[in-house]
Amino acid sequence: MEENQVYHGFKLKKSSYIKEIASQAYEFEHVKSGAKLLFVANSDDNKVFSITFRTTPTDDTGVAHIVEHSTLCGSRKFPTKEPFVELVKGSLNTFLNAMTFPDKTMYPVASRNDKDFRNLMDVYLDAVFYPNMRNVPEILMQEGWHYEIEDADEPLKYSGVVYNEMKGALSSPDGLLERKILNNLYPDTTYQYESGGDPKAIPDLTQQMFIDFHSRYYHPANSYIYLYGDMDMMDTLAFLDEEYLSAFDKIEIDSHVDLQKPFAARKVLHDVYPVAPHESKANKTFLSLNYSIATSLEKEKMLAFTILEHALLKSEAAPLRNALIKAGLGSDVISSFDNGILQPMFSIIVNGSEADKADEFAKIVNDTLTDIVNKGIDKELLQASINIMEFKLREADFGQYPKGLIYNINLMNSWLYDGDPTMYLYYEDLLAAVKTWAAEGKFEELIKTYLLDNPHSLMLILAPDETIIPNNERALTTKLAEIKAAMNDEQLQEIIAATKALKKRQRSADTPEALAKIPLLKISDINKKCDKLILAEDEIGGSKVLKHDVETNGIAYIKMFFDVSAIAYEDIDYLFLLEEFIGRTATKNYSYEALANAVNLHTGGMRFSVATYDREGDVNSYMPKMVFKAKVLVDKVPKLMELLQEIVFNSSFASKERIKELALQCRSDFEMSILRSGHQLVLDELMAYFTPKERYDNYGDLKFYDFIKKFLNDFDNEFAKMQTVFAKIMPMVFNKRNLITSITIDEKDYGKVADAVAPFIAALPDEAYPPQEIPFSVDKKNEGFITSTQVQYVAKGANFMRLGYKYTGAMKVLETIMRYEYLWTHIRVLGGAYGAFVKFRRDGNMYFGSYRDPNLKETLNVYDNTGAFLRSFAVSDREMTKYIIGTISGMDMPLTPALKGELAASSYIVGMTDEMRQQQRDEVLATTQEDIRSLADLVDACMEENAVCVLGSSSKVNEAQDVFKTVKSIL
Repeated sequence: MEENQVYHGFKLKKSSYIKEIASQAYEFEHVKSGAKLLFVANSDDNKVFSITFRTTPTDDTGVAHIVEHSTLCGSRKFPTKEPFVELVKGSLNTFLNAMTFPDKTMYPVASRNDKDFRNLMDVYLDAVFYPNMRNVPEILMQEGWHYEIEDADEPLKYSGVVYNEMKGALSSPDGLLERKILNNLYPDTTYQYESGGDPKAIPDLTQQMFIDFHSRYYHPANSYIYLYGDMDMMDTLAFLDEEYLSAFDKIEIDSHVDLQKPFAARKVLHDVYPVAPHESKANKTFLSLNYSIATSLEKEKMLAFTILEHALLKSEAAPLRNALIKAGLGSDVISSFDNGILQPMFSIIVNGSEADKADEFAKIVNDTLTDIVNKGIDKELLQASINIMEFKLREADFGQYPKGLIYNINLMNSWLYDGDPTMYLYYEDLLAAVKTWAAEGKFEELIKTYLLDNPHSLMLILAPDETIIPNNERALTTKLAEIKAAMNDEQLQEIIAATKALKKRQRSADTPEALAKIPLLKISDINKKCDKLILAEDEIGGSKVLKHDVETNGIAYIKMFFDVSAIAYEDIDYLFLLEEFIGRTATKNYSYEALANAVNLHTGGMRFSVATYDREGDVNSYMPKMVFKAKVLVDKVPKLMELLQEIVFNSSFASKERIKELALQCRSDFEMSILRSGHQLVLDELMAYFTPKERYDNYGDLKFYDFIKKFLNDFDNEFAKMQTVFAKIMPMVFNKRNLITSITIDEKDYGKVADAVAPFIAALPDEAYPPQEIPFSVDKKNEGFITSTQVQYVAKGANFMRLGYKYTGAMKVLETIMRYEYLWTHIRVLGGAYGAFVKFRRDGNMYFGSYRDPNLKETLNVYDNTGAFLRSFAVSDREMTKYIIGTISGMDMPLTPALKGELAASSYIVGMTDEMRQQQRDEVLATTQEDIRSLADLVDACMEENAVCVLGSSSKVNEAQDVFKTVKSIL
């Protein structure tokens, strides 16, 4: 193709080869509509499409976020209430979502199936350009907000999916802190507003404002279309032109992002965040220093500051982090460098502090950075951080996210601001530049310019306040009562009628004709065979090895599973403590800082964790393991094993100062995660009621939080006991007899890796320790946990094997049906929660869960009525096919080389064979409606166990006291 030529309405502006990702990039502009398009062509069969709009909010109503939700609620060609849900049910997608950012809204999809990929593109393009939200007011009511009242004597309420989502999001102190930093560091730009929506402002959004926002921003001239992977380019361009873009004429759209005028001097702001009534406020203040850093179009500076953040604040050897920790300012230091906005921001945050330490905090930051600039950054530290970044760039392993999607998100950091869209896909020259900068002292110059001498900075002190929640609740109750009182009978009846109309629409089924318009694959499009586990058995020095022959681009992925069933019941807490400390303290030959530098310099990272497995089909089994996991270039495996040997045999836990630092960080991490992942906490706690495997894991969850608080409260005695217990359990843990090693590497490099691993295995003690019995009995604790959140996370479940039922692949199809039909309708759509889910596991544990849920008892009632829904379950053959395809989609997610090895190793440990996996797939593909109906008794039996666990607000949990055996504040 030639530049400046037009192909199917698209003018090719530039073509370039990007060696780093083995891709040819084509930059187009659609002549008639003004749409910008980047086509990244390569051999990746996991294709990605996205359309992004620059959406710059001018208020806190969350209109950008609500429009993102609402465009996917029906459109011109696909008039079902929620085409998005229909696609999830019946597509082979590998990614399907939409995301709102502070200045853009993205609609990405991915699939490995050509037909499916085109279907996804079609539905998404119709959704963004021709959404039903423009003429169906109930869509804003459902997804955004509405007054809810069905009887004139009831109090007036607000409800809506985004309204409740943001109540949850802004209950988390770290989420609130991030928002307030952004708003106040750029107070004269679009970033002063909450793009997700402030619950106090969301009800100000009118239907006209909603439509106007869509009209203003959702035009091709304001769009950024991205295509990635192996596809027919001409056919795809023709489709985009003929089906969508040719209908639009290019117009001028003002969506630009203004630069914030630099501050003349640092600003200082005191603010508050909510904590639960009676929750301690001591040592719970956040101190933060925040800096505006250049612009995201200055790519060398962006990479340099990513490296600087790691070197100064994220590595165990980080000098600024360690200076703040040693000063005793708080329990932990956290940081972020956000370059996903026009003017990136660099944040240094101390958690677990007090407001009166703010001046000391600022002084230590200033003095430490000044010292670093004057003396120079430790060269080994800087090189180690550069190495970690280089490893990540070359590995390009994003877990289960398609790499094309991550490239898309990254390249928007330049493209959205009218820069080169391919800028962030190249990294070789960038790496060379920052390595030169390191040698020339430019990193020190960056610290001086942007951190020490930068007046465009903000000191934000965020303190806890237990009056916020009750005051807000009272103010909201009063406001709604006043609004209702000001209504005449006619106005009130209009709202009651609107509420009933909304509920009727939400409960109504789409017509078969509307559903038939959603494109659907056939069962014949699905591969009937599951992928085989990549696994061969070997031995190194008499120790079991699992080999995974996968092309890894020269990276060895090594996991070592040390069985820890010999650890006594009374020592399990200390096993999880060892997980937190090992590899993070000094050793015989390294300080902990030098050890961190060596790990970062020579490897792609390593970590230790406790994980518990159970044998396939055995509900009473549990196999606890201490797992060592690392990734490293093949030539560096000997150095990795040398470092591992140093950690295992020469670690010292004798420094009281270091142990206390780590314990405080551990407690802080857990407290931060409670509100961020409340749904996971209640599910983990609930499942621990039923199986010893989950009970063992729970020692590292909520039970461990109680232990770490006790450890810190009685530190001197606990420190002494820790020394004794660690000395006892270390030889039991790191023992040749209880080791299985997993190595994922191309066969041609396996010998080098095995030779490097052998000396470590040979050095391990080889002693037999008898397994210890851990007491277990089913214990339905039915706990209600109170936090500062304004929403709930509601879990209910049981173990169906203990009730006499067996696992079947039809349960996976039931998960799809429940998540995107029954639970979606009753908990998300009707109940206003952000999400709901269900899981039936092979160990017999099953659970229902809700996420950012305004309700509690109502949600439990929905769970309890599941059996009745299942008994009457009847859909068309087409709909049943859709559920099966959607289920297979979740089972067939593409795996990275590392994940292929991990799946094979974990399957081996639990006894999951290829035959069992194929049987499950066969059962999924053969699932009938009768199979689904036959599961009603199982679900009823599980619900009749009445085992629940909830994390939520004080008012909701206390209202439901009769549901719980215990109610307590969690923090």
